[in-house]
Amino acid sequence: MNVLQMLRSRKYLQRIMLSFMPVVAMLAIASLVLNSVARDKVLSLQNDADRKLLTQLNYNIENMNGIVKDLAVSLYNEEEMIALKSGGDYKQSILKIERLNKTVASSPYLHAIVFYNGKQERFFSSLNHGIDNSQLYGALEKVMAADNELPKLQLLPLDLDGGNEGIDVFAFFVYDGLTLGSVNNDVLILTVKPGWMLDNLKALNRVVDRENDMLFVTDAEGRLLMSNDRSLPEGLDTKEVLRQIAGSDHPLDSFIYAQDGSKYKVTYLSKALNNWQIISLQDYDDVLGSVRQMRWTEIAVTFSVALLAVLLSVFFALRLYKPVGHLLTLVPPGGSRTTPAKDELSLIADNVTEMLGKLKGLEQERASQWNIAKQYHLRSLISLSESLEEPAFLKLKSQYGIDIAYPSPLRLALVQIDDARELAKQQGPAAESLLYFAVANIGQELLGNGASCEAADMKSEHLVFIVGGESEELEKLGDRFGELQNTILRYYRITFTVTFSDVFEDYRRLTEHYNLAVRRANYRMIFGKGAILEPERLRANETNEAFRVPQELERRLTDGLKSGDPEETEQAIRSWIQLLGEFSFENMYSGLLHLTVALSNTLGEMNHHNVNPVSINLQAINRRILEQETLHEIEVVLLEVVREVLEQRRSGRENKNRLLADTVKEIIDKHYADPDLNVQRIAEMLKMSSVHLGQVYKAEEGLSVVDRINEVRLAQARLYLEQQQLTVAEIMEKVGFGNESYFYRLFKRRYGATPKEYRLKAAIDRNT
Repeated sequence: MNVLQMLRSRKYLQRIMLSFMPVVAMLAIASLVLNSVARDKVLSLQNDADRKLLTQLNYNIENMNGIVKDLAVSLYNEEEMIALKSGGDYKQSILKIERLNKTVASSPYLHAIVFYNGKQERFFSSLNHGIDNSQLYGALEKVMAADNELPKLQLLPLDLDGGNEGIDVFAFFVYDGLTLGSVNNDVLILTVKPGWMLDNLKALNRVVDRENDMLFVTDAEGRLLMSNDRSLPEGLDTKEVLRQIAGSDHPLDSFIYAQDGSKYKVTYLSKALNNWQIISLQDYDDVLGSVRQMRWTEIAVTFSVALLAVLLSVFFALRLYKPVGHLLTLVPPGGSRTTPAKDELSLIADNVTEMLGKLKGLEQERASQWNIAKQYHLRSLISLSESLEEPAFLKLKSQYGIDIAYPSPLRLALVQIDDARELAKQQGPAAESLLYFAVANIGQELLGNGASCEAADMKSEHLVFIVGGESEELEKLGDRFGELQNTILRYYRITFTVTFSDVFEDYRRLTEHYNLAVRRANYRMIFGKGAILEPERLRANETNEAFRVPQELERRLTDGLKSGDPEETEQAIRSWIQLLGEFSFENMYSGLLHLTVALSNTLGEMNHHNVNPVSINLQAINRRILEQETLHEIEVVLLEVVREVLEQRRSGRENKNRLLADTVKEIIDKHYADPDLNVQRIAEMLKMSSVHLGQVYKAEEGLSVVDRINEVRLAQARLYLEQQQLTVAEIMEKVGFGNESYFYRLFKRRYGATPKEYRLKAAIDRNT
């Protein structure tokens, strides 16, 4: 009874117990919703996967049909196969059999190649197909005799032995005309092994880890063509499944089929190649097995959480409230709160938070003031070290904890964050200060191990480290700053450049070496971002008195631009930039200005003398150059500008050549009947060199002007032969040919027959 009274009088404990009940209810509802969503999602994903599988299988079948088609058409139209296809000499036909054997042997999917020769009324086939020729020829004769309109260029199932075990091969028929007897009886039949399709079915199942699924292919009448060797479930009415597929308006879809208490997920593609049907059959329980298992898991978890919630609420009520009551006695009455606390713990938390906030504020204010003062004195020491006497320096060290060893060898390192402007644009001006703060903290921790180290943000886009220690160690400071660069790059994805001073002994020389480091930091332009600039590394540039760029280099740049030679121009720019990298940084800036002026003057001169000037914004180019921090970046900008200029000039020439080629084609189409039409005549019309005209036309069209004239004349002559009753001599005159033997030779080369033979063949084709 006392426990119940205590629970009723304590708001916080009541809230704990009651708060668990909605959680349990929400968990139960969420479990039901999750199970339903999971079921729909699994079915949706399975449908997508099944459709992709069937579509891929159909694509593979179509691809193979295309390969067989290309091979069949190639063999049928090959001159070497005429003896087999329509030759009247049996001995000549037999000599070509070896070619068929080689073709079958080199193909993994061909079973046999068969020609039916109408003149000899016999079959010729490859000999390496493994069955009796009479059996093969008998099956083919039976198919050809039964269907005069046998589909051609399609894979057709063929049963060679007449058994009930399904098809043996796929037959692929090629012949002229609409039907077998429309033109002649010359037929090419390729028989294709079905094994590649079966292997494809199995391989696709293995790839998607669904080897237990049943995949099978039927023709339009429902006859089974092939399957993946998975036997259909006992009692499954496949005819009913096929009827449902036939009654659907969707060629690619899925449905759930139920029979005798069993459910199956059926996915089909009903309008595949040759109107075949590709069907996937899966056990419905296997598809949703994981979802059902998850439902029982959710029920068990929900029940466990509900039971745990009740036990926890009782535990808090009986065991945890005694410490809370003790804490309440320590809370002072009143306070600065304007609203009463909701419960006991809220009251305690409010008071503790208030006290911690006051303490933290005092500590932060004190640390901030101390840090500001320390940074101020550090910046003053670096900028005005000559005027600071030793007693004052030692007092500053003691008062602010400045970690600069004295007396001791010292070395100064100036750090500049690369791409600081871009960083400020993306993240705001405060980001640079925060990054310098991070570099200073990490650097002091890394460099201060066994030596003195102090860092100061000079508020001038750089940070200064002052490191003390043994002279030998200070000379190796570059390696330790390399480690710092790698650390900062790994955590903050930024790089920085370091400029070192020489080693010096007296703190009074800090200002001298700082000013020298600020000057040397400009060499980042030459050595690139992330460089470690040691004094020895800069000595060659500092002592280089050269300040002019050779006239020959400027001439190469201007000549390359004017001639449109990209290699010469780019090499001149690279050589110029490489030469500037050897100058002192003052002379380097002068040489860079010289380069931009030379480039601007050359572009201006080119535009002044060019009918189609290039559109280049020189002000934008100069602005882009000034925004770069290294010579390499400037080189990239200049190369982009040069490529853009040369591309504009090249495009202008290409457009002109395309226009010339189209004009020549138009002249030929209008004047092909003129027997005097030739390259010289067309060049005279266009007022240009015949050699140049011929070169441009062949480069654009891939054939000569003479070839184009003959092509148009022969095409028109063919139309006259097919449509009008003119003599060959009259047709020659109408299309512009003056030499009969030349006309006959060109016509036969193009159409495979003389004009008279072609007219006769065309007449036969019209009458059949």
